[in-house]
Amino acid sequence: MCRYLFISIICLCTTALYAQSADERQQRLEDEQEEEQEPRIIVRKDRGLALGIDLSPFIMRIIDEETTGFAFCGHYGIVTRLFAGAEVGYDNTKYSDDNFKYTSNGTYIRIGLDYDIFNSETFPTNDNVFIGFRYCYAWQSHKCDDFTITDAYWGDLTGSIGNSSVNSHSLDILFGLRCEVINNFYMGWTFRGRFLLTSKHNDDLDPYAIAGYGSYSQRANMGFTYTIEYQIPFNRNKTK
Repeated sequence: MCRYLFISIICLCTTALYAQSADERQQRLEDEQEEEQEPRIIVRKDRGLALGIDLSPFIMRIIDEETTGFAFCGHYGIVTRLFAGAEVGYDNTKYSDDNFKYTSNGTYIRIGLDYDIFNSETFPTNDNVFIGFRYCYAWQSHKCDDFTITDAYWGDLTGSIGNSSVNSHSLDILFGLRCEVINNFYMGWTFRGRFLLTSKHNDDLDPYAIAGYGSYSQRANMGFTYTIEYQIPFNRNKTK
């Protein structure tokens, strides 16, 4: 009698476990079917053109009164997570001390690529985390309005050096963030390592600063940008 009772208990437990497992499989199947039926939104990153302004020259003006400028920027999605970037700007630099007065007016253009390392399929958003580069070409005119070379034996020599041109090439390596603050409007920043490649100018006067690069005396500089952009939308959201 005990043996039959023991076998019956085992059969009942096995049946209960099998029923529970079947219920769980059925629930998983129903959940999967619901997921397939519900449309899934996949964000396609910024496939349109974004245009904006770089505020960093205005910020630099507060820090360094010798430099005045402005800059505009553009951003275009080529393929998923790869973007083309361009920047155009103007720099005016004035420097003076007791023996030297220098003025420079220059324009620069930067072009390059950005790669978005932020995975939008895991986090459905139009925000970006970039690594990239910019090639920069700058052309400017500069002059020395007045200089004084002091010499206790021969006496002081004063003079000036007229306008001459400077043509420079540099490379920016950048890391930055870009966030959609409201629909189609973005704010972002980048930190940059800048490397001077070449600079052609008259031997009579070395540039004090290079437009879009910084101090000529340093072969590597640090820089940053802080941008506000408007994104012209093209096929931004897809349902799958």
